[in-house]
This record gives sequence, structure tokens and C-alpha cells, in this order.
Amino acid sequence: MRIPGDPFTRFASARLLIAFVFWGALSAVAADAPRTAWFIDGFHGGVHGHYPADYTGFLIEQLKKHPEWKINLEIEPETWDVVRVSEPEAYAAFKAIMEDPSDAGRIEIVNPAFAQSYLFQCSGESVIRQFDYGIRKLREHFRNAVFTTYSSEEPCFTSCLPPVLKSFGFQFAVLKNPDTCWGGYTLAYGGELVNWIGPDGTPILTVPRYASESLQDNSCWQTIAFRNSPEYLATCRAQGIEHPVGMCLQDAGWRGGPWLGSAEQNRDNPSKYVTWRDYFRNVTPGKTHDDWHFSQEDVKPGLMWGAQVLQRIAQQSREAEHRLLVAEKLTALALVDAGRPARVGSFDDAWHNVLLSQHHDCWIVPYNGRLGNTWIDQVRRWTTVANTVSDLSVQTSVEALLQGGEGRGRRFVRLFNPTGAALDAVVPVPIPQTDKPSRMVSLDADGGRSATQVVWSETPGQSALLVRAKVPPMGYATVELRDAAEAEGEPVTASTTNGIVVIESDLYRIEFDPAKGGTFRSLVAKRLGNREFVDPK
Repeated sequence: MRIPGDPFTRFASARLLIAFVFWGALSAVAADAPRTAWFIDGFHGGVHGHYPADYTGFLIEQLKKHPEWKINLEIEPETWDVVRVSEPEAYAAFKAIMEDPSDAGRIEIVNPAFAQSYLFQCSGESVIRQFDYGIRKLREHFRNAVFTTYSSEEPCFTSCLPPVLKSFGFQFAVLKNPDTCWGGYTLAYGGELVNWIGPDGTPILTVPRYASESLQDNSCWQTIAFRNSPEYLATCRAQGIEHPVGMCLQDAGWRGGPWLGSAEQNRDNPSKYVTWRDYFRNVTPGKTHDDWHFSQEDVKPGLMWGAQVLQRIAQQSREAEHRLLVAEKLTALALVDAGRPARVGSFDDAWHNVLLSQHHDCWIVPYNGRLGNTWIDQVRRWTTVANTVSDLSVQTSVEALLQGGEGRGRRFVRLFNPTGAALDAVVPVPIPQTDKPSRMVSLDADGGRSATQVVWSETPGQSALLVRAKVPPMGYATVELRDAAEAEGEPVTASTTNGIVVIESDLYRIEFDPAKGGTFRSLVAKRLGNREFVDPK
């Protein structure tokens, strides 16, 4: 090829051409060379799920053998109570490594929750308690432990997590669970980083399940991110992800050591082991403009969700949770109004049992275990313990709040409201199985009168007096019962005609059909122009 112009120009142009040709060759070599990726290795399990007696020693041995290895741990906090006794030397060595919570540290605790709950099957109160009790227990063992990133092996995600995590000092979160999709997985969305926006607007910087992170072919439990395969990394880079990361939190008990092998074994497909903390702070840009308003609908549950056994477990767990919250609030009222000390230790024990009833294995493998000791059996035992504490606490708190009667020869009813909203409610008050009393009204502190109604039952102890009262939030109201007094407004009446039960008040007229399971035949709102809410067809 001829280069036009004077000799100097031709010489310079020739050198430039040679340089471009040489650089092109280097670029081709660079394109063919393996590019670094990052990998999150670690372990999941615990004393309630799975954690062999000598396993901490195995982890210490592997960390010494593979100096490039870093691990992320999701181990039930109570596990360390057992390890301290069963493996004292390994426990001390592990504790020494945990003393370095810096970015360069080799271990990060990524899920300190007390029972590794799925979180979307319990209330927000339990979500907070899972972290509170778990972090408290972990700091009994690792005083300097810091909690920077939330990540889990199973789909332990719920939409309210951003503000909860931020309140406990977390800076980052992860929505991947590549090895346990049978329990559920999140929607594939976004690139390297997203801002996970909570329902209150709180953001937390998050690694999502990438839009390119598809489910594994011929597998019901994995995404393609579980081994940093060349195919996975190629899809990441095609999406524009500059720092692709894969993940596998191995089950505690597996003894293969580093999930991808040693650095020498992975020379052709180099993946650098990192903690999540190190990855967020020192690998990624640490920021993004992609805001994801993640909702509960973005968690895609799988396997046996909806099965009848889970409905029964859910009822037991949620009932125990609700009863415990009521007991705590009544105890607070008794402390303030009657000076009765709160038994904090008993409540802690009860909460431990409620939180264990929310353990992920209760829900994903409820039938696992020996006969009589399956996860179903354990849920029943845990909730029974919690309910016993709650019932005793409610009884003693109410006794303290009822001391010092209102006056001799007069009848009073005290109604308690443990909720955060004022209530205008009708409450059944148990009455003895005696002769039918005369008509009574309830008289509140402001002089308002309301009709009462007796509901009789042939079963001893099941008869009740329906009493209406307005009760303040997180408080109580006392009403006096008086005979033969005139009520304000019409009383509620109940009658049965041709097998149809009719209940009527000044607000509604309702017809039930017991032969069809108590379905509504009619619901008329009198103060809305007698509007009928039931379609007669």
C-alpha cells in the first residue's frame, strides 16, 4: 500500500499504521483472555436445621488450606451456644477470625435472623424480632460483629425489609438465592445494582437476580448463577454487567470446601471469592440510579405453598404471635397502672419459641424428621410453650388491673383494647349458667347508655352477655351494668324463622342461612338508604 505525502509524513503514518495493527493484535489476545468474575461462597444451616458436631473445625481447616477463600455465613445464632461447648478450640479460632469485620475480613455474617424465617409468612413485628433476638445472641459470642449485608440461601425476602434492615444498620441487601428456587425466588430484574425501595420509600443498595439470570434448564431449584459458568458470565456481560457475581451458600454439613475449588483449579475461568461487604464497597461503583419499588408480588413462591399442612402451621404460628403481642401490651398496662413487674425473661423465651415456629424448614419440609418429631410436631410444641406463657401473663395482668373494685353491690365490666386504634365494640362477657337476668344496660364513664343482650347456650360456661363500649387505644374502659334502665338506641335482636337466622340493630339487618354453612342471604345497611349488599341471584 502506498502512503501519500512527504517522506516524514509517510514514515509517521507508517509507524501509526504499524501501531494500530499491533494494538489490534493485543486487543484480540485480551478479548480471548479470561475475565475476572466474583463469587459469593459460604454456608447455611444451624443447630435447629443442620450443623454437624465437628463442622466448625472443618471450616477453620479449609480457611487455612485456601488463603484466598472468603465465606458468607447464614448460621442460626443459637448454634454458637452449642459450638462453644462441643468444639472449644475451633470456636476460639473461629472467634479470632471474626474479630476482623473490615472489608478485608474473611467472614461476613449475612443473615443474623434468629430462625432464618422466610419473613413473608409472618407479621412485621416478627420480622423485627427475628433480627433483634438474632443480633443479640450473636453479639454474646462475637462482640465486634457488624451486620452490613443481608443475604440468604433461601427466599427469605419480604417487601418491608429495606426500612427494617436500615434500622439495624445494614447498608446492602441481596435478592439472589440461586440454589433454592424450590422454596421461591424473586423476579428477574435489573443489572449489577438496584435501589430496593421499601413501602415507606426507604432505599437500600441491592444486588438483584439479574434480568439475564434465568432459571437453570431441567432444574426446579436453581438459577444459572450458582457456579459462575462461562454461559452465565457471558449472559451477564451481554447485559452490560461489568462485575458479574455468582453465589452459593452451601448447606452446613457439605464437606467439599470452596464451592468453585481453589484458585489454581479455576485458572481458565477465574472467579474471585469475596464477602458481600467487600463486593459492594470495593468492586462495584457502590451506587445506581435504578430504583426498584419491589413489592410482595415480586417474590415467586414455589413447591408446596398453599398445602393444607402449611395452612395449619400458619394458623398455629400466627395465633401464638398474636396472643403474645396481646400479653405484652396487657403486661405494660399492668406495669403502668398497677405496678406489676413485667417478666421480661418469660417473654423472651416465648418469643424464641414463636420465632422458631417461623423457621424456614417448618414451611419447606414440614414432614421431615423422625416420627413424632417432624417440623409439624415442633411447631405444635413451640407454639404451645409460647401460648402457655401468654395465657399466664394475661391472667395475672388482668388480675392486677382489676384490683380495687368500683363499689360494693354494683356490677362493672372492664374491657381492654391492646390495639393502636380506638374501638367501638361489642364484647361477649362470660356469665354463669343461672336464671335469665332482667334486661340490663351498660353505662359508660360519660353517662352513655347502651343495650346489652344475653346469648344463651346449653353448654355450661358458654353463655355470654354482649356489652358495648367505646375503648381507647392501648387502654381500657369500665362500664357499669344496671337493671331495668332505659338504653339509648334500639337493642340488637336475634330471631329464627324457617331456619333462617335474622340479626337486627339500628345499623344493619342480616340474614344467615345455617343450612348453607352460615352464608349471608341478606345484608342491609339501614343508614345507607337500606342498601342491600347481597345479590339475591
